[in-house]
Amino acid sequence: MIQKPNNVIRIKCPLDKTFFTYWLRFLEPFHSLTAREIDLLAVFLLTRYKLSKVILDDALLSQVVMNEDTKRQIREECNLSIAHFLVIMGKFKKHGVIVDNRINPKYIPNITEEKGFQLLFYFELDEQLQKSSGESSTGDEPVV
Repeated sequence: MIQKPNNVIRIKCPLDKTFFTYWLRFLEPFHSLTAREIDLLAVFLLTRYKLSKVILDDALLSQVVMNEDTKRQIREECNLSIAHFLVIMGKFKKHGVIVDNRINPKYIPNITEEKGFQLLFYFELDEQLQKSSGESSTGDEPVV
């Protein structure tokens, strides 16, 4: 049973690339991207967010975000060579950040029209579980 949060950290930030960078940094244990890769993905997420204001169909939105013109604009905004951009895109696909030519939904924050965004970490504490070499004894992975 999820209870009312007992620890709250308030972070003021603009709804721009900064927000998406913070979002991805909080999710670092689940994606292991480098700072440069986080930077690129943050721009993808910001672009997707801006486009979501005018494109309401999710499939069409994903198609526009991943089309060649949009990717070229993002690559130029991030000052990446074509080769470096392609290497990072390959890593995104290899690590499940991009699946079926779409950004994996677990990396897309669910931003509503409210003035804030909440991210809740729920740690299900069990003293019987023991860790060995960074993995749980049950083999379960964290759920995002």
